[in-house]
Amino acid sequence: MKFNYRLRRLCGAYYGYQASTEISSGDAQWSGSNLIYDSSGNLLLSSVSNRVQVLDLKTQTVRTLPIEARSNIRSLALSPDDTLLFVVDVKGYGMLVNFRRGIVLHRFGFKKKVRDVKFSPDGRYIAVSQGKHVQVWLTPSHMHKEFSPLVLHRTYTGQADDVECICWSSDSSVIAAGSGDSTVRIWTLQTTRNYVPTTLSGHKTGIVGIFFMGTDSRMEKLYSISRDGALVTWGYSHENAANNASNDLQQDEDMDAMGDEAVNFFTGGSSDLIPSLSGDTDRGTNQARKLVDSVWRAEKRHYFDHDGAEVSSVSFCDSGQILGVGLSSGIFALYEMPSVANIHSLSVGARQSIKSC
Repeated sequence: MKFNYRLRRLCGAYYGYQASTEISSGDAQWSGSNLIYDSSGNLLLSSVSNRVQVLDLKTQTVRTLPIEARSNIRSLALSPDDTLLFVVDVKGYGMLVNFRRGIVLHRFGFKKKVRDVKFSPDGRYIAVSQGKHVQVWLTPSHMHKEFSPLVLHRTYTGQADDVECICWSSDSSVIAAGSGDSTVRIWTLQTTRNYVPTTLSGHKTGIVGIFFMGTDSRMEKLYSISRDGALVTWGYSHENAANNASNDLQQDEDMDAMGDEAVNFFTGGSSDLIPSLSGDTDRGTNQARKLVDSVWRAEKRHYFDHDGAEVSSVSFCDSGQILGVGLSSGIFALYEMPSVANIHSLSVGARQSIKSC
């Protein structure tokens, strides 16, 4: 007799894993990865130990993906077109999964601790925090398995402590990282003439979350939230607007062409595998080029003061300009940006630290 059993769902908790074994005393601590939505907003992905559960908020059903990590899952990332799922566990082992079919395309291991993973908005790159560094990889194809699907694009350095969070600009030309050394560092994805990576220092504790605000044509602000509840709104301006307006476009094109030739030389192939350094975005709307000769300044500060509780997690909805803040005291609050007006606050229970929101 032949049985065809398939994993349907897990019984028990919908999120996280037990970090301590003190169950009898009632002080058991739980931890887990981040929570992510698909592009429609109807599917919620949550890690349960070394598995991934998918909650359909529209039909009120739950299913478990037929994949299994080596240990408890630390971070999840879903591509903008909902085809690829990137899973990394607490020991630094990762999986690249075809989300729609539930098939593991590739397994690999990172040398340092991974705390955050983010797909670029255009879906062409994957940013991974690697200790004090940020590595950006080219997104592989989901149509078939490859011997070595992940190709390293570049490693970004400059942080003095482990990177806690990563953020992309809306046109995927700028990347920022928040570190445990209470600083935020901003890089451009491709080499940009006359641009120097910027470090923002305005916090006293480690950074919990960073978010860009703006349109596809212009980056307007950057929000950074630290563990002690400080929210800093950063804005940038140009030191010499006249010089920036008279940049030589032909020199930039020559530099991009030289970069493409260098990539082809070291990879031994054409640019079919590695995207051109010039990118697909129009030069007049490329956010990275508008950061050249710019100076960042702290425009406003706001403090989330809830009886000394620390900020444990944050989330930002760019389309609705809503900031979600989770505190170690079990309080969850929604704020309207950029006014930081409190919309709603609720408590999930005493000493119930909110790990993700």
